[in-house]
Amino acid sequence: MEKAKARSEAIFRRQQLDPEYAEVASLKIAERFLAEFSEFESFLLYADFKNEVGTAKIINALNGMNKAVYLPRIRGGGIELGLYKGENSLICGAYGISEPAECADYDFIDVAAVPGVAFDRRLNRVGWGKGYYDRLLGAGTIRLAVGLAFECQIFDAIDAEPHDIPCDVLVTEKNTYRRNS
Repeated sequence: MEKAKARSEAIFRRQQLDPEYAEVASLKIAERFLAEFSEFESFLLYADFKNEVGTAKIINALNGMNKAVYLPRIRGGGIELGLYKGENSLICGAYGISEPAECADYDFIDVAAVPGVAFDRRLNRVGWGKGYYDRLLGAGTIRLAVGLAFECQIFDAIDAEPHDIPCDVLVTEKNTYRRNS
């Protein structure tokens, strides 16, 4: 399936989700994510936006475990990372998405929970088309890329280009998918 078609179909499907279902599904995804990955020390999460899988439970749980939690800051054509220091440390950033007020230095991130508009069974992801996460994941500073999605966002196959970076794992409310398994 072409990326543009997958993107528009996934957006439509996500918009059709009952808000209560999306909230419960987001909590299930958070539980699956935390059960599998909380032993790691550093994380990149995202502040959810436009009906994405909710991440507040994951962010707050990891922060409560004294893990290093980073959130993206969109700057120009790329992403900088800022260290999450609680809800009061966030500002309204690009596209109206909450982000840390300050940039933070890091050497690597153990687990990056990445948003996506659509995914396929090979764990290719389609975002909003700006390439922010592909460039970040391609930089070599992320140990494990974990997509977070509702099951309705998954397609059999989406056309991938050489610059597209697939996820290593995809967590939904119903399943955990792994590349190479």
